[in-house]
Amino acid sequence: MLKYQKKNKNQTQTCFRKVYGGLDLFGQPPAFKILKQEKFTTSLGFLFTIGLSIVCVLYTLIQLQDLYAQTGPRVTMSEEQVVDTNAYPLEMKNYTIGITMANISLGSLQTLGTHFTMSVQNCKRVRQLDPTTNKTVISQNCTTYPTEPCGDQHFVTDLQKAYFSKIKLGFVQCLNVEQWQENPPQLQGTVQGTVYQYLQITIAQCKNTTNKTDCAPKEKIWKELQTGYYAVHLIDNLIQMKNPGTPFKNIINLQYTTFSNSTSKSVFQDFKIIQSDTDTGYIMEDIQTEYGLIQSQNRESQDNYNNQFIIQHVINLDSRQGFYNREYQKLQDIFGNVGGLWQILFLAMSALLQPLTSTFMNLQMANKLFRFEGSNSEVLQVQQSSDSIDEVKEEVKKSQSAIKVNVFGSQQLDVESRKSFTSKRSLQGQKSMSKSVFVKSVDKVNNYKQMIQLLKKRKQSLNLSMRDIILMSFGCKKKEKQLINYATEKFMNKLDIANLISKVYEIDRLKLILLNEQQQKLFNYLPKPIIPEAMFGEEFQKKMKVVEQKQAYKVILQDEKPEFMRLQEAFVAYVKIQQKNEVSEVDKKILDILDEDILELFENLYCNTQKLENIFQDSPMKLQLQFSDIESPKSNFQPELEEDMANQIPVLPAMMVRSQE
Repeated sequence: MLKYQKKNKNQTQTCFRKVYGGLDLFGQPPAFKILKQEKFTTSLGFLFTIGLSIVCVLYTLIQLQDLYAQTGPRVTMSEEQVVDTNAYPLEMKNYTIGITMANISLGSLQTLGTHFTMSVQNCKRVRQLDPTTNKTVISQNCTTYPTEPCGDQHFVTDLQKAYFSKIKLGFVQCLNVEQWQENPPQLQGTVQGTVYQYLQITIAQCKNTTNKTDCAPKEKIWKELQTGYYAVHLIDNLIQMKNPGTPFKNIINLQYTTFSNSTSKSVFQDFKIIQSDTDTGYIMEDIQTEYGLIQSQNRESQDNYNNQFIIQHVINLDSRQGFYNREYQKLQDIFGNVGGLWQILFLAMSALLQPLTSTFMNLQMANKLFRFEGSNSEVLQVQQSSDSIDEVKEEVKKSQSAIKVNVFGSQQLDVESRKSFTSKRSLQGQKSMSKSVFVKSVDKVNNYKQMIQLLKKRKQSLNLSMRDIILMSFGCKKKEKQLINYATEKFMNKLDIANLISKVYEIDRLKLILLNEQQQKLFNYLPKPIIPEAMFGEEFQKKMKVVEQKQAYKVILQDEKPEFMRLQEAFVAYVKIQQKNEVSEVDKKILDILDEDILELFENLYCNTQKLENIFQDSPMKLQLQFSDIESPKSNFQPELEEDMANQIPVLPAMMVRSQE
């Protein structure tokens, strides 16, 4: 069964694999490299990344500091109308009340009990539905709290102590301490509610009864209470949601209203319950609920004296209740904000860096794949180098027509003989041409390290810095920009997917042309490259020649060889080609298109024994070169020898022969 038939047959399994692969969010996409790197990096991009990281780290530290200090909360406020509420106790620690009567000159009246009376009641009214009569039954019960002059025992908070320390307390009345502590008054509900509790303060003229006979005469009472002020020291709260900790700040206000013995005044004061929910958790919710009372409304009504009271002050709850929800940033919010800041700054910096990085990457790709001509003098030098190589090739052809001498068994070369041969072989060419710039530089090389540096510098590339790229983006260096754009277009066309697929088909067609039927069948079973285990050893470089003898290792090892080792092997291969009796057409074409500088270098090394020894003798890769492999009893380069040199054929430098030993 063919592969596509087998695939169509297992459609269910194929569909399952597609769904399975689509649901895997952590699947690793294929990664490609550019110039042996997974991503192209620049120093400017590195600096921008460091700056971006510093900004985000500082922002994170500031946010964490705000989180720890609980500053800048998010506050939402809402109100609801309520009818029935829970009872709110008025305790000494959360409620302050002090009552006083003053004359028109703001002097405290000292006639409590003889001229006027003061009563404080906490009344509770309950509405119930009588199931028998189906009527609402209202019951009311009031608890009287006797008053007494305020003293230090009435104040338990620092605010109360600080406030009343500035007031003459002898004439300010407070609730009885014992009863207040045992049974604190309560506020609950509204007038329309089922349960309604309120606090009522009544100021009335003193009247003698069977239980009380110490009241002053009516004339004195009338004169004392002719006019004056009714004052109350009452608790209030400021809502401060920005402050960490409790959102309420207690304050005490002095509220007063006028009174007269000819009128009856009613004062209705509403307190609104504020519920504050604060989320203090760093990661999860941690709600802390607090309640506070704030004064919301203060209404007064006045009528002719009704013979019952001069002042009636009713304190109850407002029908509106406020809700405050306070939240602080959590760690996940901070990290989300940092991520958003990172994305914004990253996009802004990418807009600036992306064109520069793309141009710089294209420049490096172009330098890797192409060479660029410099000034006219460099072009002339390259032409001179090409002419000199042509002349050397002519010398090679002339030397091939000379008498060939076969030498068997002798591998020893005479250095002076080879020098004589090389000097004769290249004498005419050297007279008619000048050395190229690269070969002149080679003359100054004394060891393999200098040779490696020279090979790195010889590349004809565009040496542009990031500063030049930035100037190029502003319209400068138009010539270099044209070269980069042209080179980019060239290698991008090679990366076209249609072009790549067509090249693959061309390789398949070449296999059909170059390989016969038996070779094609065997070609499909060539082994995959093997990664040698010895490659990870410390002295693998010395063992490379031995490991390379195995065919399965050659593909891997070719990529691992240093540039200088490849140069050595290329030189050996060049000498082998020159020693052939008949140079094939493929060899000729390779030599024709070989790098001009490298070809001239090989000719120079072939003729210069001392230079060859200086460069290759101390190379750490010298053990990998078996120069004996390139020697042959026959050579195309046969010199016109003197009679005393008949048995000495200068084929290879002496150093190559010594390596055999």
